[in-house]
Amino acid sequence: MPPVPPDRPIAEPVLRKSRGFSLVWIVPIVAAAVGIWLAVTTVMNRGPLVSVTFVTAEGLEAGKTKVKYRDVDVGTVEAVRVTKDLKGILVEARMEKSFAPNVTENSRFWVVRPRVGFSGVTGLGTLLSGAYIEVEPAEGASATSFVGLEEPPLIRSDVEGTQFKLVAENLGSVDRGAPVYYRGFEVGQILGHKLSDDGKRFEIPIFVRSPHDKLVVPDSHFWDVSGISFRAGADGIDLKIASVASLIAGGVEFSSPDGRAGPAAAGTTFTLFPDESSIGDSRIAAHIPYIIDFDGSVRGLQVGAPVEFRGIRTGTVTQIELIPDFTSGKAPIRVYVDLEPQRFANSDPADTIEEQYERTKHLVSLGLRAQLKTGNLLTGDLFIAMNLMPDAPPAEVEMIDGVPLIPSVPTDLEALTASISGLLDRLSSLPIEDIVQSLQRSAATIENIVADPDVAAGIENLAAAGSDLRSLIAELEASTGPMARSAEAAVAQAQQTMQSVDAMLGQNSTLRYQLERVLQELTTAARSIRSFADMLDRDPSAIIRGRRE
Repeated sequence: MPPVPPDRPIAEPVLRKSRGFSLVWIVPIVAAAVGIWLAVTTVMNRGPLVSVTFVTAEGLEAGKTKVKYRDVDVGTVEAVRVTKDLKGILVEARMEKSFAPNVTENSRFWVVRPRVGFSGVTGLGTLLSGAYIEVEPAEGASATSFVGLEEPPLIRSDVEGTQFKLVAENLGSVDRGAPVYYRGFEVGQILGHKLSDDGKRFEIPIFVRSPHDKLVVPDSHFWDVSGISFRAGADGIDLKIASVASLIAGGVEFSSPDGRAGPAAAGTTFTLFPDESSIGDSRIAAHIPYIIDFDGSVRGLQVGAPVEFRGIRTGTVTQIELIPDFTSGKAPIRVYVDLEPQRFANSDPADTIEEQYERTKHLVSLGLRAQLKTGNLLTGDLFIAMNLMPDAPPAEVEMIDGVPLIPSVPTDLEALTASISGLLDRLSSLPIEDIVQSLQRSAATIENIVADPDVAAGIENLAAAGSDLRSLIAELEASTGPMARSAEAAVAQAQQTMQSVDAMLGQNSTLRYQLERVLQELTTAARSIRSFADMLDRDPSAIIRGRRE
């Protein structure tokens, strides 16, 4: 381009006013409007920001971890940070606006991870998708701050049922998530356990699902079914095995009496018994103290051992102590027992202790005695057997501090031992040495007699005389043969004669019959002569003028 000459004038610009809106501004204006609309829409549709405190943030990531309700996304974690006191993790999550009304002060949050527990395996889906936060809605006032659960709740809030409380002195194997049974059928779960404020018992909340919660009545009884229950004592060996679930996690079972009243109210407290057999013992209200002294060993007798009457339990051993008497040198073992009159069918609850004691005194006079017996050969545990022994030595009831002392008898082993000891004592009192010496002298005398030559010669002479006697007997038998035959013939003739006599004078013989007739006629004649003599005695003139009519 050629240069402009310096003497050429420069043209001045002409300014003109725009007649309309420039199209260039349409794009930024629209962009700004869209941005404002998106911002307003986002603010208006954004749900509340809630904060949940957990112990650990395992598996949680800001911007990725979701908040779900029944596998539906209802929020997103926006921030994960440590609390100011460094004791927990604060998780901030933005909830969906549509779900916000369901987030109340009673809502519960927990982290869903893979878990293996007594109630089964849960959260396996998170192995691929990662952990997420589960929320459980509930009715109540709106809230934005929560404390998360460390474990998922066993019972969701939408499950119908009733919650009760059990109390137990020992927790045993009862644990969170263990089942609750009714006659072997699972109807609920154990929600947890905690120690009471006084530290003397455990409080165990349980949940029974509907409609089975109607089976729980005020008189229901709960007991521990801890898989395997083994007990060996004086009353035998007791082995119980429950279901596989209770074998692993333990469990609780309950029963309700027939003709039960209405269902128990929510929150009712029940006693948890260690086993089913303990329920019957808890119904015994009356306990009457007695004392029994034993002179022998009580090794194997424990506190809690049964007291039985002919095999039926009637009481329990409550205390065992040694009562030494330094004056006499005796040291009896004193056993305190509680007898339970309610175990007798004919017992009257209105009877006083004094009346019970009077009845016991009468039984002692009839032979009531106490005796130790072995209840378990495997463990050697003993129990006290009460029985009526009429042959026992007479005894009376002695009162010790107002409590009657029931007399006892030795055990069977002690009686046998005493009998053997007495026999040995009698044997030891015999003059054994004198008897042995006398036997030795007698043996020596017999030995001298046998060794004497004269005795040997006498024995030979006796043997020879015996031979001669046998020869003589043989000769006599040979010479008396004809005589014996004659004697046999005479005997036969005598038998024939007797038979003839029997025929003549036998029971049915003719001669016997005739003789009996003659005797009868002679008797009649003699009676007539006696009558005639009596008449002459009364009236001698009758022989002249005859008999008067």
